[in-house]
Amino acid sequence: MDLVALYAGKATLVAAAYFLFSLLAYLFVSSENQLPIIWPQAGLAVAAVLVVGFEALPGVFVGSFAISVATGVSIELSALIALGNTMAAAFPAYFLLVKNNFSYMLENISSILKLLLLGVILSPMISATISLLGMYWVGISVGDDFPMLWGSRWLRDALGALVFAPFLIVWLGNRLPHFEKRNLLEGSAIILTAISLECLIFFGDLNPGVAASITFFLIPIIIWASFRLKIHGLAVTNLLIMSFFLWGSARSMGALYQNMIPAYPTFLIILATMWGTSLILSASLAKYAKVQKSLSDLSNHDTLTGLYNRLFFETELKRLDSSRQFPISIIMTDLDNLKHVNDAFGHRAGDQILKNLANLFNTIFRHEDIICRIGGDEFVILLPITGEPETRIIMERLNKQVVLFNKDHPDLPIMVSVGVSTASQGESLLGHLKIADNLMYEEKARKKNEEPIPFFIPADRRAKGE
Repeated sequence: MDLVALYAGKATLVAAAYFLFSLLAYLFVSSENQLPIIWPQAGLAVAAVLVVGFEALPGVFVGSFAISVATGVSIELSALIALGNTMAAAFPAYFLLVKNNFSYMLENISSILKLLLLGVILSPMISATISLLGMYWVGISVGDDFPMLWGSRWLRDALGALVFAPFLIVWLGNRLPHFEKRNLLEGSAIILTAISLECLIFFGDLNPGVAASITFFLIPIIIWASFRLKIHGLAVTNLLIMSFFLWGSARSMGALYQNMIPAYPTFLIILATMWGTSLILSASLAKYAKVQKSLSDLSNHDTLTGLYNRLFFETELKRLDSSRQFPISIIMTDLDNLKHVNDAFGHRAGDQILKNLANLFNTIFRHEDIICRIGGDEFVILLPITGEPETRIIMERLNKQVVLFNKDHPDLPIMVSVGVSTASQGESLLGHLKIADNLMYEEKARKKNEEPIPFFIPADRRAKGE
């Protein structure tokens, strides 16, 4: 019963949203034939099934049926139109969700091309065909007007899917993004620039040539947005630019409708093409950023433990040496039993000990601390703005965690030698690194010749004889 209630609730919300998006179509009613030039609900239907799942299909059917009946269409024809709209929404969802891995962030070119082909081009063909065949079924003959009516219906649904589906998929299919102030300001500037140009096109007293030229200036703005804005901002930008252009076009406003130049469909096709191109550009940049981040991670991180590597450590050591984050404590550690573990149990067991120690470090040290694996079994941790008292507390906590870990994992215990040194302002970090390293090896030597001293007693305390 809970599952039925959940599905019924989803279908009800989709039906209500479909009905409301149908009302948006009245903003785009053409002044020539009093029909909308775009069906926003077509985009809602495609996005709803992709985001909610196939349980949204009953909602698409009910919403489509309700809006058709409300506009005076017969019940029989309304049902056939609703069937066509439902099948049109199910078609792209089946191939995108079941047959392929679809990205709701539209961050790969494959997802974008499939959405454009299946959701924008082919899906409206299904709804247009079933709707017109439904008219024949109920006895309404369109005669020679069939191709024109079919093309008009397809175009309205295609525009609805093109303008609204990507926006809804990005914003409803993902977590809300965190926008930095700089990105918000730049995005607002891009949108205001585009809207200002469109105001000149539709409200300015311009000759047709100037109006046409201004229209083409929208293209570099869309391209710029695809380079500078992330997908959430780009979706908003394109939605506002396209919606404003469609609104002005529906009312035949401005010089674009004078007979001296091509009618608005020419510019609409150009902008629609750039809309799709901007998504592809955005996906390409997102992929490039991922590859760049991956390469950066590989160059700065140890592949086994995920900690920073020696290259990153040396870079940070130089940076901190001239910083104002003193005192800085340096902890050198070296596993005592790794070679014996490798010989007795194999390198896989040794690798597991290294990963266990890395995980232990990650749970104990702070986010701003720099934890590095600089050799086979050697680790070093840099603790900015951390003096001797704080370091002593950290080492005692680490000692306790190691003891607890070894109680739970007696088969592969962690045994390390440690050296600690704290540098004050003006002192060389490299010098204190050598001190910590020497203290660590002193502890390792004592363990070989004497009874083992307790784990992780700070080296500075041992040096003072405590």
